[in-house]
Amino acid sequence: MTDSMTPPPMSYGGYYQTGTPTDDQELTRVGPGTPCGEYMRRFWWPVSMVEQVTDLPLLIKVLGEELVLFRDLSGRLGLLHKHCSHRRASLEYGIPAERGLRCCYHGWLFDIDGRILEVPGEPKNSTIPQRVCHGAYPVIEHNGLVFAYMGPPEQKPPFLHLDTMSIADHDMVPYAIDYPCNWLQVAENPMDPFHSVFLHTRVTRAHFNTAWGTLPIVEWHPMNDDIGLFLTNARRWKDYMWVRTAEIFLPATAQPPDIYQNPDREKFFPRVGITKWTLPVDDTHCKIIAWR
Repeated sequence: MTDSMTPPPMSYGGYYQTGTPTDDQELTRVGPGTPCGEYMRRFWWPVSMVEQVTDLPLLIKVLGEELVLFRDLSGRLGLLHKHCSHRRASLEYGIPAERGLRCCYHGWLFDIDGRILEVPGEPKNSTIPQRVCHGAYPVIEHNGLVFAYMGPPEQKPPFLHLDTMSIADHDMVPYAIDYPCNWLQVAENPMDPFHSVFLHTRVTRAHFNTAWGTLPIVEWHPMNDDIGLFLTNARRWKDYMWVRTAEIFLPATAQPPDIYQNPDREKFFPRVGITKWTLPVDDTHCKIIAWR
């Protein structure tokens, strides 16, 4: 008996197909030190909606790291490693101060950049603040979302500002959805218009409108500088030719159009769309953070 079996092309060949497919770990593992995790850390990511940051620290998980997002009493946002550098108490229970976050256990005070401002109980001439810096990441607040950069500080890129992120007279409504699966399974979805025919239309009922049940003619096009893809998909519906486009920017930013369009009805509102990121939480969970 061999260790592996290659299924021949045969009817009723289930015996040869009982193995479990392995995942591509270069694409699916996102923790520190992994190939994909290191690549992902070279980009700005939305990590929370602003409305989730209250007067208490918020525990989040991003790229396999447990972090605490908070706003100090002066209004600044900070993102710190979860465990205090002193005795590893959880900073989820920290106390926002005028400047930074104070650990609930021994009162060490951390600034938003990780510098230690106070070490109560230590000698006045303690060199701990000069020798220790707590793990911290820079954050930016934009249109109701909080973005973070978690890569090497010396390689921090400019904040990606798409033209759709600041459109005059347009409402940007933040939202977030948790998914119990790897990020790749969700990130590739906007480039797959065929699933809409069955999953969203024919299986039970039309989630959007019945025109989605028509198989589209699809073309994928690379963007300039290979930064992503955009697709065009056309459906013939009654006497109409319904053409839609969607785009994805590497590694996981997508802009699908309005999902509630009807091809045979006049539009009474400006263009509606979605700008979304598929945020890797860990190897088996992800989150959509977006505007609509």
